[in-house]
Amino acid sequence: MSRTVYIVDGYNVLHALFRGADKEEIFARRDWLADRLAGFVALRDAQAVLVFDGRGPESTSTRPIRGAEVEVVFAGGRFTADTLIARRIAGQPADARVVVVSADQEVQRTASRAGVSRMTPSEFERELAADDRRHRQALDSASDSTRMPSRLEDKVDPETLRRLEELRHKPE
Repeated sequence: MSRTVYIVDGYNVLHALFRGADKEEIFARRDWLADRLAGFVALRDAQAVLVFDGRGPESTSTRPIRGAEVEVVFAGGRFTADTLIARRIAGQPADARVVVVSADQEVQRTASRAGVSRMTPSEFERELAADDRRHRQALDSASDSTRMPSRLEDKVDPETLRRLEELRHKPE
């Protein structure tokens, strides 16, 4: 069986996670969602397609996220995100496990008719939170010798630290 493919209804998920956010904040969160999705699929050895409704009348655009198994798609022209999600579902190999993440009823019906798994934005949010908890626990249980220094004092040599302190305390 091939890897799991998550097909994510981008704006639908963002509106569900950030209820009441205005249009500009939702637009600003697109990269946040792509980054979170990249970590999510990396932990599961999966792939993802993140689909957003359009950029106006021009054609659909696609860009992979470098170093991640995530492809970001903006619907355009005569295509909506819902149409592209349906096409992506239909285009998966027969042995692929497909999970559609959306609260949109039409997208959910399309996924159901195609026999693929569905996940709501709140279920996705719970999975992200669980990943965060597991990640924090892994860091907390790591030995001190493997932790990345987080304070400046831990990162620079004593002479550099001394000079920085002098600069900090020097009157202007």
